[in-house]
Amino acid sequence: MSEEGEKLAEDKGLRRDPRDEVWTNWQGAVLLRDEIRKYCENDPKLIDPFLDDKKLLKPASYHLRLGNRCRVNGEDRNLSEGDPVLKIPRHGIAVVRTLEKVNIPGFLIARWNLKVKMVYKGLVWVGSLQVDPGYSGYLFCPLYNLSNEEQRLEYGETLFTIDFVRTTFYDESKGCELWKPDPSRPTDCLGALDTDRLKSAPKEQFDRMSAEVENMGSEIRRFQQVIFVVLAIIIAAVAAIASLGVFGRFTGAQSLNWVSIGISVLAISMASGALLLSLIRRKKK
Repeated sequence: MSEEGEKLAEDKGLRRDPRDEVWTNWQGAVLLRDEIRKYCENDPKLIDPFLDDKKLLKPASYHLRLGNRCRVNGEDRNLSEGDPVLKIPRHGIAVVRTLEKVNIPGFLIARWNLKVKMVYKGLVWVGSLQVDPGYSGYLFCPLYNLSNEEQRLEYGETLFTIDFVRTTFYDESKGCELWKPDPSRPTDCLGALDTDRLKSAPKEQFDRMSAEVENMGSEIRRFQQVIFVVLAIIIAAVAAIASLGVFGRFTGAQSLNWVSIGISVLAISMASGALLLSLIRRKKK
């Protein structure tokens, strides 16, 4: 282990379990509520900040909350009590950070994932990721909104569940070592892992298709408008010819003038309607 890693381990108190009696009859197992509570009384705390609240501290796990830093489709957001709502559009992606930090000692690992309730809301994350012994900092992950509705999360809302498993005995002489921090990836920076500003390809494709459909609809409406005006012009032309008595010469019909007047009125009405419709649509745009 490097000197920096050794100093971090000493500073964080991560090398050995301060309660050696636990190892007298050691068996690897998931920590229950009482053990989680005890390790959160140490310095550093296993979970920081830690609240001894049954809404967060469960029988064999702890519920982590949504932190203030996040990104939605590559754009940064800072949540707060005054602006607490994170909106994830349908098929969109949000990269989020936990409100709590974790300090994992050398004799534990952690596993975390979305709460089941969040999964049934349509949020997806391929989780059950292991947090290695020695890790100290926030936890980050991308959330994909698989549902066809916008999902709204709030700052401080319980979002994840984490549990802790005791490892075998930590012995550096046998090759054991703690997680080593990478200076280029600080554990408090949202962009340390999300360097490419992750975006949702399905959402971009969906937005592109929606725009194409809308453009196609606009073209069809413009085409219908042109046809409507052309028909109105044709009818007006026929009415004009009729009003000149061309049809009357061949048929001898005395009432054809009244028919031509009616057709002319109809043609003028259609042409006026087409013009009015065109003006309304342009105003909306």
